[in-house]
Amino acid sequence: MKLDSRFLTHVSKGEHITVSTSGTNWNGLIRSNPTAAFIIECLKTDTTESAIVDKLLEKYDVERSVAESDTAAIIAKLRSIGAVND
Repeated sequence: MKLDSRFLTHVSKGEHITVSTSGTNWNGLIRSNPTAAFIIECLKTDTTESAIVDKLLEKYDVERSVAESDTAAIIAKLRSIGAVND
């Protein structure tokens, strides 16, 4: 899976923003907390949910079940707006 190329990311003053460009069915922007921003950045290259969880565990001191739950929730939200291609 991968972030749809019609969604762009930008970091400004420490804030991670994802915006949709023309050609999407969703208009708006997403302001992400550090965890969501990390997951979105992982989605810039073709990856799997499991690989993202593994990267989260390397970066953050968190239990696997929490990382899995957070990753699944964020990816589900991104899918619901068409931001992720499987």
